[in-house]
Amino acid sequence: MRGYMKILLAEDDINISKIAKMTLEHFQGHDVHVVHDGAEALEKALTNEYDLILLDEMMPKLNGVSVCISYKEQSTAPIKPIIFLSAKSQQDQVSEFTKHGLGFIPKPFDPQTLWQEIENILKDKGFSE
Repeated sequence: MRGYMKILLAEDDINISKIAKMTLEHFQGHDVHVVHDGAEALEKALTNEYDLILLDEMMPKLNGVSVCISYKEQSTAPIKPIIFLSAKSQQDQVSEFTKHGLGFIPKPFDPQTLWQEIENILKDKGFSE
């Protein structure tokens, strides 16, 4: 299991962001920075050092895929792992998420298994010890 991580969570639903933040900070010991729109997510991703980026697909200003593409195009630092969180789960949508990011976690997610799902995606893509 990975140690401490600094995580950017871009999620416009206040309740979902609170649950995810609590789960990842209080139960897993990570540092989670929450933003509520795509423009802020892109700005934070480009100007801060994160170990992992969790992106909601449907956000104000920029959607998750647009944030991901712009981040990869504009970043001067090594690209960090990106995992999408979304209620969109049709095969073509999931394919779009995995084309641009490491993986996809469907919403609603189970707070008790959220970190395990993240770990599984990171491990499958070679980002976990």
